[in-house]
Amino acid sequence: MAGVDHVSHSQLQTWDKCPRQWEYRYVKKLSSKPSSELILGGAYHKALDTYFKHKIEKGEDMDVEDCLDAFIDEWRHRIKEAPVNWGYKNENSQLTLGLALVEEYIESTAPEVFPASSEETFVVKVSGVDFICIIDLQDINRVVIDHKTAGRPYQQRDVDKDLQASAAALVLNRGIVFQNHVAVKAKTPYIQIVKTMRVVADIEWFTNKVGLTVKLMNSGNAPPSVDSWVCSPLYCPYWDNCRSELTRKSFS
Repeated sequence: MAGVDHVSHSQLQTWDKCPRQWEYRYVKKLSSKPSSELILGGAYHKALDTYFKHKIEKGEDMDVEDCLDAFIDEWRHRIKEAPVNWGYKNENSQLTLGLALVEEYIESTAPEVFPASSEETFVVKVSGVDFICIIDLQDINRVVIDHKTAGRPYQQRDVDKDLQASAAALVLNRGIVFQNHVAVKAKTPYIQIVKTMRVVADIEWFTNKVGLTVKLMNSGNAPPSVDSWVCSPLYCPYWDNCRSELTRKSFS
């Protein structure tokens, strides 16, 4: 296995869930069908990025219809790139849901957000490798905002230990207030805002975690985590690759 030369919080989260999945995705670079959640989330992010870049440039809110058009354009682009694993979902129902989530955010929440930057990429050196972090949004008060879509509301305890907030604090090199703006896929979609903080001690802890994880990544050992929720044919895009490596014996 070649040495790791860059890492991101997404890589760390994948490693924590299953080192074998990390190896398939980031080292062997095996192709996999994107999930319906990934398609929806990517188009949702694009629509909101389009809105906030317009607001930064023009100093005014963008029309909802223009944001919905941005969502549809990105949606079409993504489903043309590769076959999608729709799972139990229906393409048309997912498209309708995504549009409803964008409309709800733009109408209920976005007007009260005053952005300073949108979708900005940061790169810092940690343990000899590039640590890469994309920050969805910083507002004029330096609050960091991350856009999420989810099937159920976020729990505060999960947000308080989320690596994404720690990654943002690391690349910004300061304590931060971090907000998750969660578009909840309820029967009537709504936006949940969950806040957490990171201080200097959190940055030091996270920097240490990055260094230790990079050492493990460079060890060449990436065992499967069979106890992880991701270890199933429904949630792991590399299920067949992993299970085909097993030798099964019958016992008489």
